[in-house]
Amino acid sequence: MVNKNGGLARKMAALGKLTKLESAINAAIESSKVPEYETRKLLKARNSNQAKNTAVFQFIRNLFSKIGLGILYLEEKENFRLILVNEDNKVKDMYPDVKGKKTCYIVADALSDFFSEDLNIPADVKEVECINAGDEVCKFEVDLQPLAVYKIALDEIDDKIIGHVVKDDNLDEISDYLELPEEEVKYRIDILKSYHILGSDMSLTKIGQTYHKYGQSVVDEISEQKEPPWKTMSEISQVIADSDSLAEAISSSVSNEEEEIESSEVVNLASEAEKSKSFAQLVSKQLKKDED
Repeated sequence: MVNKNGGLARKMAALGKLTKLESAINAAIESSKVPEYETRKLLKARNSNQAKNTAVFQFIRNLFSKIGLGILYLEEKENFRLILVNEDNKVKDMYPDVKGKKTCYIVADALSDFFSEDLNIPADVKEVECINAGDEVCKFEVDLQPLAVYKIALDEIDDKIIGHVVKDDNLDEISDYLELPEEEVKYRIDILKSYHILGSDMSLTKIGQTYHKYGQSVVDEISEQKEPPWKTMSEISQVIADSDSLAEAISSSVSNEEEEIESSEVVNLASEAEKSKSFAQLVSKQLKKDED
């Protein structure tokens, strides 16, 4: 029979909650591909105030809240780096006995998967502060792959502006050639300077020369024509709810068989959970063990 002491019961409860969360995360990310023209608005935002008001960032906040990961706040926005704060982090509460350690890897993994799969920008995400480690908030650093950022942030018009700069055209000439208002051309030139494509003197930097030669933007026509996922948020919410129901059913099935599980097996399961990167990996381990 299972030894139902408080510590073990809390571990098993956390295991069930995390399994449900992972199921919801996977379902949500599968349904939330963002077209490049919307991602471009986030990447071209000059500061955190502009970035947090973009539709795509508001969608990220809404999506993560619906998944059950709490509310995200954008603290800093740089060209290839975002700092996100999760003041209402639900994951940290699943580890009430853990002190002095960061515990919210599942949020970091979810952010990495969202940027990599739904925004098509490979991202390395790490938790830099955690309430369970003694910090005031849970904070995540998102480091974006520069080449992927350049390819999405800069579009065909930006490439044409770079081409005219190479030919030494001035602002008036570029505006006339492209039939664009001077203000828009100036705005785009400022963006190119912020990405270190152009220097303060309007010449191509070394990065700009390399980009102009090898890395010009590639427009994904299919992505450009696609509707953003927030247009179908009700469908995504249903996908999350369905995944949650499935995970709940699996969890209940396991609970009904709990009395047949030896206490040593439960302890081993909790130990394996702590070592597993994800609970999908944990389940895989257990299935393989059962087969053996």
